[in-house]
Amino acid sequence: MVPVPRWWLERSRAERFDITLRWPLYCLSGGELLLLTLITVGQPGLHLLGAVLFLVVVAAHTAANLLLLRAAISRYLTGAPVPARLIAVATALTLAGLLAADVAFPKFGWDGGEAELHIPVSVTLIGALIFALTPMLGWVPLLGVILVGAAVTGLWSLEPGPAIAFVSWSAFIVFTCRVSVWTLSLGWEIDRSRAVSAQLAIAEERLRFARDLHDTLGHNLSLVAVRSELAAALATRGDASAADQMLDVRQIAHDSLREMRAVVSGYRATDLATELAGAQSVLRSAGVNCRVIGDGATLPPATQAALGWVVREGTTNVIQHSNATVCKIELDLSMGDVIFLRMENDGVSAPSDQTSEGGTGIAGLRERLGTLGGTLTVAAPPGGFILVVQLPVPQ
Repeated sequence: MVPVPRWWLERSRAERFDITLRWPLYCLSGGELLLLTLITVGQPGLHLLGAVLFLVVVAAHTAANLLLLRAAISRYLTGAPVPARLIAVATALTLAGLLAADVAFPKFGWDGGEAELHIPVSVTLIGALIFALTPMLGWVPLLGVILVGAAVTGLWSLEPGPAIAFVSWSAFIVFTCRVSVWTLSLGWEIDRSRAVSAQLAIAEERLRFARDLHDTLGHNLSLVAVRSELAAALATRGDASAADQMLDVRQIAHDSLREMRAVVSGYRATDLATELAGAQSVLRSAGVNCRVIGDGATLPPATQAALGWVVREGTTNVIQHSNATVCKIELDLSMGDVIFLRMENDGVSAPSDQTSEGGTGIAGLRERLGTLGGTLTVAAPPGGFILVVQLPVPQ
């Protein structure tokens, strides 16, 4: 198996998608230097100094086009402005390349130029400029640039063939570049939508917690208010039972405090099935396909509570620290006296986020499971994350 570089694993799916689309465009733009170098070396009767000058201009032209293409893609994706000076430099270097070719190749001039030579040179130089301008120009300005390039190419041969060839080649590179940057913009838009979905999933979990807290304290606080009003009315009339009412209020307050602490600390009785169903709901809201295998309904309450905490913390990690599309939660009761819980997802943005031994979430789970004699291990194979819990079942 070919090892995956760490720098690749540390990038999000959107960044990987960006690299796989953006860098082929850079390579295609930078290929003009290689192509024109091969054309230059293969020509007989070269003017040596002229050829060197031509290749230097081509190298500068290639660098300027790469910078222009990068700025044009950024403008297409984010609306960032493209420096007018960069456009002017790339255009000037295109003209300089055509003039330098006239010096390097004795038969490349306006008088008696050979179509076999000036067509690939002019098409490559002007086509590379058009390729770099494509992401930032509308269809009408882009068509104008293509027609100007076709006119320049056709003037050397005084025949329609070279101009038609230039238009055909330009149409191909424009289509290739425009479709690529459009697909790239869709990738980033999907990534932003996924981030919003993850935020909504977290908000949904917070609302669930708020509902639990409201259900726990709402009734008791209402009861405190009623009993307090009753005690005040009885005290006003001098009724001795007012003291009993206030004692009841104190007991209700103590009970409410205990129940609130139970909710906040996560010790409120919740079975494992509820946590698994909640995990599936939250992960689906975040765009993650969650599959649950196994059933822990027959496990003791303490075991279910501990595993429920693992599911809850693992779900939070998937949402906040990964780019997962699939998550599998598997319960294995085949050992009888030991239960295994395995959570696995297919996307890690940064290995240190989920696998860090010093992370508070992982450390907290280990402490909680340690009191029950359980263990927790994590692993990060290329592009994934696995959490495994081994917990003895009380007999």
